[in-house]
Amino acid sequence: MSSNLNQVAKEDFQAASTAIRRVIAEADGPLPPRFVVEFLLQEWRRHLALTHHRAGPGSAEWKEAQQVTRQLLTSLQPPAGAAARARLTQSLPRLVADLKTGMALAHTAPETRDAFLHELRELHIRLLDPNSPPGDARAPDHLSDTIAMDTRDPRLRALLDKLDGADGVEHIEM
Repeated sequence: MSSNLNQVAKEDFQAASTAIRRVIAEADGPLPPRFVVEFLLQEWRRHLALTHHRAGPGSAEWKEAQQVTRQLLTSLQPPAGAAARARLTQSLPRLVADLKTGMALAHTAPETRDAFLHELRELHIRLLDPNSPPGDARAPDHLSDTIAMDTRDPRLRALLDKLDGADGVEHIEM
């Protein structure tokens, strides 16, 4: 029976990794900042796997979890103009609430949750600053940390391997 649960958990993590990979591939621009990628690979993947396991692949909960993933990545793009800035500002409270709910379901440690949300808030503040040129939105990240969506780039390959590899699979007691 426990090997059956392990198999389900592995399949759920594979579905979660596939969902993250798809959303990253669909996003325009370079990969998100390192702290967001780490969050996606650890805390958020756990939330997605649990949602997939509990609600199922065709459920509204699973679709909503994937949508929140898309919204997170979309929120990291510099807004082009005042209207886009206003839309981003209006969408952030819901996004943060959804992220908090997902982290609570995934049993994210409070200090991990708070550190992630602090970094995310700082990035959003830089994005929303009308005096900040779009290129400055990710100033704290080094250019060498940015990975273009080029499948020939070994850094992108390494990230995709992490999403596909067993090093990210963990067993969650239900």
